[in-house]
Amino acid sequence: MTHNELGWEETLWDAGYRVTRQRALVLDAVCAGDGHTAFGDIHLRVKQADASIDRSTVYRALRLFVDLGLVLSAETGGEETFYEVARPEPHHHLVCRVCGSEWEIDAAALQAMFDEVEARHGFAVATDHLVLFGACAMCRTNARSV
Repeated sequence: MTHNELGWEETLWDAGYRVTRQRALVLDAVCAGDGHTAFGDIHLRVKQADASIDRSTVYRALRLFVDLGLVLSAETGGEETFYEVARPEPHHHLVCRVCGSEWEIDAAALQAMFDEVEARHGFAVATDHLVLFGACAMCRTNARSV
């Protein structure tokens, strides 16, 4: 995804923020990841583009993009936070705690659960990016054969 597809400049302006070169470089680094990208990788890409940009500037820009809904963040059980460009359609992830593999699933796969939560608890789930942890079929099969 590119910056032009996001309309990110208008989003920043409408929210009262300036469009800066540093923010553009951070967003470009997220876009270059083409999916989930670790903070460290984003920081490295930004540093390669402009060595004067420090870690805290990258972090603040990412936090702003997350707050404005331009970028999604996810904790996938490791030490780093992963970021990806927000898409029009919600999606979720399955992460194997054994081998670290990750699969993307569409929102429809969890809609019945969200509907059940609302019916039972009167709580409308408003997440468009959920990470579920467990063990993949391959790892479960390997564990049984040991």
